Amino acid sequence: MLYVATASIQDVMEGAMTPQLGVTKGASGFEEGKIPVAEADLINSLTTNGIIGAESYVTVISGMKLGDTIRFAWTAEHALPMEVGTSTIEGRHYVGKNAAKFPQFVGQRLREVR
Repeated sequence: MLYVATASIQDVMEGAMTPQLGVTKGASGFEEGKIPVAEADLINSLTTNGIIGAESYVTVISGMKLGDTIRFAWTAEHALPMEVGTSTIEGRHYVGKNAAKFPQFVGQRLREVR
């Protein structure tokens, strides 16, 4: 169970932290579910259980025990507008798109251990 839980959470986070060039840096478009990177302040603003840094989730997940709570947050001022969009930009949905795949990731990991 611990493997399925930690690996599935890791899958979500790897998806959410998959970078793509920001439109301000010349990208002609974007793919929903990937985090836009222009100056790296958004991707580097991830905090996980109080640990700051883009790779903090790896450390926290690896030490997880069943029943633990993990909190993820992107603290850059433009994190929420990038996620959900505004009147002038479309949302990138780097969190929501990947979190929605969690049941699929759990199924994949269950098949691995069967």
